[in-house]
Amino acid sequence: LSVTLPLSEYYDGDCQRNEENKRRKRENLMRELVLNKGRAFTVTDVKVMPESLPAAFSRLAELKPGPAETTLIIDLGGTTLDAGVIGGQLDDISAGHGNPAVGVSQVTRAAAGALRAADRETSALIADTIIRNRNDRQYLQRVINDAGKIDEVRNKITEAITSLGARVTSELTAFRNVNRVFLVGGGASLIEEAIRQAWPLAPDRIEVIGDPQMALAREIALYNKED
Repeated sequence: LSVTLPLSEYYDGDCQRNEENKRRKRENLMRELVLNKGRAFTVTDVKVMPESLPAAFSRLAELKPGPAETTLIIDLGGTTLDAGVIGGQLDDISAGHGNPAVGVSQVTRAAAGALRAADRETSALIADTIIRNRNDRQYLQRVINDAGKIDEVRNKITEAITSLGARVTSELTAFRNVNRVFLVGGGASLIEEAIRQAWPLAPDRIEVIGDPQMALAREIALYNKED
């Protein structure tokens, strides 16, 4: 079983692996599990990895950056922000930052509120779908009951995205002097524009990792397959 810890828990204040946190994570999971009909299995081996950083394994292998080159990996999820600065091809980590109060959920909440005001029953799933399709006016006309409030819904979403981007860039002000930036997690595309405006890098030095929401799980699976 492969699991992750937030960077702030996986590493200590000196960017060294926190072996005590890793041990606790393993011990919490190495136990017998029982399914609905009484079928049981026991977890006998747990590999603990840091969140965010493994998502860039394949891309770093393609680029082959030297030991002196630094990469900032920003992982924005539904409720958390994790970021780390690594050297070379994950040779070391020189800085990390995490905030469990920053995430895409603030955009989801804004979208849900605007949809309710437009007479549309909603849920987090529906709100997230509308956020992804916010520039498709034909789609919005089909799913928002009060067509006269489509622009208001879009404006509320845009305002929330702008606010989220500003919050992320403010949180990571100390990490401007890097050679490249990778964005992963479900919120990667939402903050891409803000990141490009805030980091003084050439366009090709900032990129959203392919299928960013699944990047971490995909790369961990590939890593374990090769291990």
